Amino acid sequence: MRVRWKHPGLVMLLTFASGPATAEEADLAALETRWHACVRQAFGAQPLGMERRAAQRAALAACKPQEDAYVHAMLAAQEAEARARATRGVLARARDWALAAAGSARATVGGLVDRLRW
Repeated sequence: MRVRWKHPGLVMLLTFASGPATAEEADLAALETRWHACVRQAFGAQPLGMERRAAQRAALAACKPQEDAYVHAMLAAQEAEARARATRGVLARARDWALAAAGSARATVGGLVDRLRW
């Protein structure tokens, strides 16, 4: 038996309700495209006599689950990028420290060798 979902955003909402998404799990471009498509479709389905601002608000309200999924994935991706940047900074400082320590040790050993030559 095949289950048909009347609201495609419900599937996405259930998917993201299980926990925070990582940047690898969420395809931001696809989520954004789905959200924009939902807003266009919902706006086009509004009654013709409806005021434009009211139609826009109704379309945005109808697509709130898609918007929430997109924003959640985008924030998770930004957080992952910030963590990666912080890790790169720590690794760069550790590398610089190791190179400085190696240079200092080389200079010390070189000085001792020079003293022993004379």
